[in-house]
Amino acid sequence: MSLPITAVFALGTGIELYGLKFVSDSISILNTVSLVMFTFLIGIVISRSYGKEVFEKMQRQLKSREAPGDEALNGAVMGVASMLLITPGAVTDIIGILIMTPLTRGIFKKIALNITKDRIQTGQPYFFFKD
Repeated sequence: MSLPITAVFALGTGIELYGLKFVSDSISILNTVSLVMFTFLIGIVISRSYGKEVFEKMQRQLKSREAPGDEALNGAVMGVASMLLITPGAVTDIIGILIMTPLTRGIFKKIALNITKDRIQTGQPYFFFKD
C-alpha cells in the first residue's frame, strides 16, 4: 500500500517542479515566487472566510432540522480548493482555482459525490488510510 502512495507523491512533486520551472522561465523567478505567495494568501483567506460561512450555514440547517448535505459537500470541495492553493506549485494552484470557479465547481462536486457514494456502497468508509 505504501509503494503506490510514495509513487504518487514522487510523481506529483516532479510535475510540480516542472510546472514551476516552466512558469519561472516564462515570467521570471521573482514573479513566480510572488505568484506562489499570492495564491497561498488567497488559499488562507478562502479557508478562513468560506469555512466559517459554511459552518454557520450548516448550523442553521441543523437547527431547522434539515440535512446539510449540499453545504457539507460544498464546504468539503472548497476546503480542498483552499488546501491546493496553500500548497506551493503551479499545477495545484491551477486545480485549486478551477475548483473555486463556480462554473467548474459543480463538476468537482459531482466527482466528490460519486467517490463518496462508491465508497459507501462498497462498504469502504476509509478515504485515504486505514489504521
